[in-house]
Amino acid sequence: MRTRIGALVLAVVAGLAGCGVPPPQECASKQEPVMDAHGGVYRCTAAEECPRSSRVSLCVADTGDQETCIRCLDTQCVTMIPETC
Repeated sequence: MRTRIGALVLAVVAGLAGCGVPPPQECASKQEPVMDAHGGVYRCTAAEECPRSSRVSLCVADTGDQETCIRCLDTQCVTMIPETC
C-alpha cells in the first residue's frame, strides 16, 4: 500500500513540476526592406506586389516561418529572415 501511495505522490509531483513553466520564446525574424534600384523601398498593398526571386516565397501567416519570405508590412515590401534560436 505504501508503495502505491508513494508512486501516486511521485507521479503528481512530477506532473506538477512542468506546470507554470513559460513556453519557449519564438525565434524572432529579422526584417529587411526590399529596396528598388534608386534606393527607395518598394511600396505595396499586398505581398504579391513585392518583387522576389524564385527561391523566396510569400509569407503565409504570422506563424514564425522557418524560411526567408516576403511580406507587405505597413505598405512596404519587407523580407522576413528567420533567426536561429
